Parts: sequence; C-alpha cells; structure tokens
Amino acid sequence: MELLLNTQEERCRMEVYNEYLRKIPQLLTQLEAVEKMYEKAVLEEQMLKTKDPEDHSVQLYASRLASTREQCLTRMEDIRQQCRLIFALKAQIENESAALKNLMGK
Repeated sequence: MELLLNTQEERCRMEVYNEYLRKIPQLLTQLEAVEKMYEKAVLEEQMLKTKDPEDHSVQLYASRLASTREQCLTRMEDIRQQCRLIFALKAQIENESAALKNLMGK
C-alpha cells in the first residue's frame, strides 16, 4: 500500500488544508450574522422615516443605525474577500497535493 502522507511537506499541506476546511463554515456563519444585522438596521431605518426627524432621540438613533449599516457593509466585504482567498488557497492545495489528487481519484 502506498503511503500518501509520506513527506513532511505533504503532512504540513494537509494540516493547512484542514484549517481551511474548518475556516470556511466559520466565515459563512459570520457572514450570515453580519447580513442579518445589516437587514435589521435597514428595516429600522425605514421605520424611523415615520418618526419626527427633528426629535433628538430619532436623530441619535438614526445616526447609530447608519453607522451600524456602514460597519456591516465593510465587514461583509472583508468576510467575502477572506472567503475568496481561502477558497483560492484551498484549490491551490488540491491542485498541488499528490495525496489529495490520489484520494479524489484524479
């Protein structure tokens, strides 16, 4: 029987690959949470439109919601970029790893 993880480099590659497999669901969970927060901020902003825009409390709350919405947009883009990078690195390992090619039947 052929040993697939027969070099230190291949074992290290598999450790990194496993980290990527764990990181992807974590990033997707984070993305979902941030998207929900964004949707809630947008909903509340719409609700505030029916309130007196001269009311100081309404102004403060609207400002907080706008800030939350902007932070969410920034964080969503950051998570998406991280996902793209992790997927690209994962694909690179899949293309370079003899062990994975063997296991995938390539």
